[in-house]
Amino acid sequence: MQKKSKIYFALTTAIYGLFCGCYYDGETDCFPPGANFYLNSTSDVDSVRFYLNSERICYERLIIEDGLCTNCAKIKGNLFENIRCRTSAEDESYSFLSFGDEFIDSCVASEEFPIWKTFDCRINEKMYKKTIGSSKLKVHVFSSNRSEEIEIGIKIADGNHYNIIAEQDTAAWYSYTAVTLRDYFDYYGPADAWKRIDCFDGYCVAILPMVDKDVCYDK
Repeated sequence: MQKKSKIYFALTTAIYGLFCGCYYDGETDCFPPGANFYLNSTSDVDSVRFYLNSERICYERLIIEDGLCTNCAKIKGNLFENIRCRTSAEDESYSFLSFGDEFIDSCVASEEFPIWKTFDCRINEKMYKKTIGSSKLKVHVFSSNRSEEIEIGIKIADGNHYNIIAEQDTAAWYSYTAVTLRDYFDYYGPADAWKRIDCFDGYCVAILPMVDKDVCYDK
């Protein structure tokens, strides 16, 4: 059975309702679904910053109370930082672990199954306070000895997942099956479900349309 960190479960469960349609009883305000950005790399990445139209998003700390995010409607996007790796040499699939050296020690890495650093930025118009469609995305990637600025040369559209992968990692990533990259909410799915767009500044972008057509909040 796949292992996942308790922190990852708590945070994703708290955020899931906010991005997957109306789940409260009573009156709700509904908005377009927004956009989810994933940056995945096997390199030694320390942190990632996301910008829409040069405005930083997905950087404020989530406040979780009783399993629910109490400030998610006020912040400009949710950021998740995780490690994706195998925790056993017999494992056929990756597990999600929390970000940090102490969790990397639980990983079993190989040439075929390296350790992935994953940075997920999830935002919608309720959080952003403006239209996401036709925005421009910029990503700053920081490691211990250098930083990179990536200009994504396409206009962002509402209702899409955007998978941003270091170019040298694309062959490995898209060779994995849906079972290998099993995710709690199946965001990734099989490689052939993603439409590969282009590469920019050493990172390649693929798009997957969201299933849900809106995101709703209790009034």
